[in-house]
Amino acid sequence: MTRFLFLVSLILSFNVYGQVWEPVVESDNHTIYSYDSSSTKREGDIVTYWELVNHKTPLKNGKSLVLSSKTKIIQDCEKNRFKVSDMIEYDGHNGLGNMVNVTIGSETNWYPTEKDSINEVLKEWVCK
Repeated sequence: MTRFLFLVSLILSFNVYGQVWEPVVESDNHTIYSYDSSSTKREGDIVTYWELVNHKTPLKNGKSLVLSSKTKIIQDCEKNRFKVSDMIEYDGHNGLGNMVNVTIGSETNWYPTEKDSINEVLKEWVCK
């Protein structure tokens, strides 16, 4: 298991190397959402990017606490929907510290980008 997590960490490190996190929005509970402008890729109406979420108050994941997460988002700018490709949760802020949870390429469902949501703000930012 440790070897698997090391390989996952190594693979994901290459995918998000050289990050340039730009804060986009802060929620009512002071969670800060940023995106990595250096990872943003556009193919027609589809924009893929990495999102960093920093929680002011830690979230509980099993026995671990999560202070931040990096998530690969696939945004359909035309159809106003998104899906999550990969996600890594950390026990430190800014994607630092120990990895608490790793999910790779498991989400295939599209979700609507709800009006007046954090996702809508991020969509407007990356689709411009």
